[in-house]
Amino acid sequence: MLKLLLLLTAALCSDAITPPKSKLSPTTKTQAVHRGGGAMTETQATVSLFKTIVGGGILALPAGMAAGRGTGVLPGLLILALHAGASAYTYSLVGRSVAKTRSKTFSELWSAAFGKETSWIIDLIIVGVAGGAALTYSCFTGDLLKQLSGIERTRAIALLTLFPIGPLALLRDLSALKHSTIAGLMAVAVSALVIVSRSLDGSYGEGGAFAGWLASSENALDQVSTTQLSVGSAVLFNMLSTAFMCHTNAVRAYDELGPKHRHASVARKAFGLAGLLYGVVMLAGYVTFGGACEGLVLANYDANDPRARVAWIATLVSLLSSYPLLFTGFRDAMCSLLGVATPGKFLPFAGLSLSLLAVPVLLAIVVPDVGFVVSLMGASLGAALILVVPSLIGRRVLADKDCAKGERGAMRLVAAFGVLVGLFGTTVTVLETYTDLLS
Repeated sequence: MLKLLLLLTAALCSDAITPPKSKLSPTTKTQAVHRGGGAMTETQATVSLFKTIVGGGILALPAGMAAGRGTGVLPGLLILALHAGASAYTYSLVGRSVAKTRSKTFSELWSAAFGKETSWIIDLIIVGVAGGAALTYSCFTGDLLKQLSGIERTRAIALLTLFPIGPLALLRDLSALKHSTIAGLMAVAVSALVIVSRSLDGSYGEGGAFAGWLASSENALDQVSTTQLSVGSAVLFNMLSTAFMCHTNAVRAYDELGPKHRHASVARKAFGLAGLLYGVVMLAGYVTFGGACEGLVLANYDANDPRARVAWIATLVSLLSSYPLLFTGFRDAMCSLLGVATPGKFLPFAGLSLSLLAVPVLLAIVVPDVGFVVSLMGASLGAALILVVPSLIGRRVLADKDCAKGERGAMRLVAAFGVLVGLFGTTVTVLETYTDLLS
C-alpha cells in the first residue's frame, strides 16, 4: 500500500517532466550546503516561498473546521501548528537531500533516491496534481460566478469554460500571465480582509445587516466550541495538507538561495507566516458561519454585501488568469506520460487541449462541493507529499552523519504516519460528503 501511495503522490512541480539524470554524489554535508549557485537573499527566498504556499486552498479551511461535528478553536489551532511545523521540517529535508545529491529537478532527486527506471512516476503525479488543481479551480470559478450573477452552478461552469477558459487553454505562449501569482496573492489578501472584517463587525450575526442566513441554518453557530474534537477533524487535516502542498518547489528554491545553510530558516519563517494567515482566516470564517460553512467560504456571504462582491471579483479574476498555467502542466504531463509530442498544428493541438479540458470541467459539474475536492486532494496527495515522500527520500539519500541522533528513525515514523492519515483521511472525507455517519 505504501508503494502504491508513493506512485500517486511523489511530486508537484512542472520541471519534473524533464527526464532524470543525476545519481547519488559522495558530496559531504558541508560541501553540499555551501555549494554556490543562487542569488536570492534569505528574505527574498522567504517571501517567494510564502507566495508559493498561500493559494486558493485557504478559502476551504473554515469548512474543514466545520466538518463532522466540528473542530474546536484550540484543537484546530493545534492541528494547524503541528501541520505547519511538520511541513517546514519536511520541506527543509527535501533541500538537504538536494544538497546531498546535487539534483537540479525533483525528477533528478527522485531518480537519485529510487532509480531512473521509476522516472515515469513523475509524469503520472503531475497529471494527478495538475488535473486535481484544474478541477478545484473549475469548482471555485463556477461557485463564484454563481454568487456574482445568480446563474445556476452547472451553467456557470459551462459558460466560463466557453469563455475565457477555453480560449486561454489554447494559448501556447503564457508569458502574459507571468504575474498571476502576484494577482492570486492579492486576491487572497482581499478575501482575508473581508472574512476577518465581517467576523469582527457582526454583520452576519444576530441583528446584523446580513443575518438572514441564520433563519435557514438553524443551530449552525451552536457547533462552534473551544475544545471540540471529532472524526471530522481529519477533514481539516486533509485541507491543511492541500494548503501546505508545495514541497517539490524546494528543489528549485534551494538552488536559487544564496546562503544555502539558511534553507531551513527560510522554511520555518515562510510556513510560520502562512500558518498565521491560515489560522486567522480559518477561525474568522468558522466563528461567523459555524457548521454552515461552505466548501468555498466566500459562497456564504450575502449577494448584497459590497465587500463580499469585491472579494468574489478579485478571486474570480485571479483564478481565471492562473487556470491556463495549471492546464498547460496537465496537458504537457499527459503527453509526456503517453510518450507523444504536443501537436504542432493548430487543429490537432486544439482537439487535444479541449478534450483534456473536458475532464476537470465535467468532474466539477458532477462534484458539487469544492471542499470535498480540496480535502480529498489533501488526503490522497498532500499527506504523502508533505509527510511520506520527503521522509523516505531523506532516509534513502542522507547518511547517518548527515542526520541528528534518532532522526532517521523519526523519518520512518513520519512516513508511516503519513500513510495512515492518508488512508484514514480519504475514508473520512468520503463518509463526510456522501453519508450522514459523521453528522
